[in-house]
Amino acid sequence: MYDGVPCIEDTIVTFPGGAALRSCTLSADTIIQGVSFRAGSVIGFDEKGELWRCNISRDTVIDGIPCKAKTEVEFRPAGGLLMCTLSAETGIQDIAAAGGTLVMFHEDGSLFKCATAREMFVEGFPVAGGTDICFFQDGGLSAFTLSREAMVCSIPCMAGTRVWLRRDGAIAGCTAGRPVEIEGQNYEKGALIVFNEKGCPIKLCKR
Repeated sequence: MYDGVPCIEDTIVTFPGGAALRSCTLSADTIIQGVSFRAGSVIGFDEKGELWRCNISRDTVIDGIPCKAKTEVEFRPAGGLLMCTLSAETGIQDIAAAGGTLVMFHEDGSLFKCATAREMFVEGFPVAGGTDICFFQDGGLSAFTLSREAMVCSIPCMAGTRVWLRRDGAIAGCTAGRPVEIEGQNYEKGALIVFNEKGCPIKLCKR
């Protein structure tokens, strides 16, 4: 036992110049800061004594999220999950996230990134299954991969390619799904179109 944490003695690491526990391997099942950990998990703390990064020995549910055994789990400074690998398909803020994939959260706990378990429509856009989808902190879409050709802000975007959006929902970039004219400029199918903050194309390159 070290500072209330059941540690295997020869795994204890403390911060330089102090006695505060930095990391250790648990010798027994225990609850730390509201999270249940199994023996054999490697637990890491920051200099303030808050959970930071751990390697869990068995599948563990943290903040309602099933985390996969023998993977790293990272915590936010304020507490709660920042990053983990899912042990099973999980619904997170209306998104079906695929098991065995990485999920990340913003500092306020809102979803930042996950991989979709299957094709789904998000904010009206057809998002491909098995691809990463990203969100801004306010919940708005940031980036996704189209499962089929779709119109995004009046631009025909190609199936199987990434689309990037700005915080206000305006398009930031996509691949043209068919020939399109934008402000007098013609773009061929397959052209990558990047837009500036005013919504004007700033660069053109071929796939």
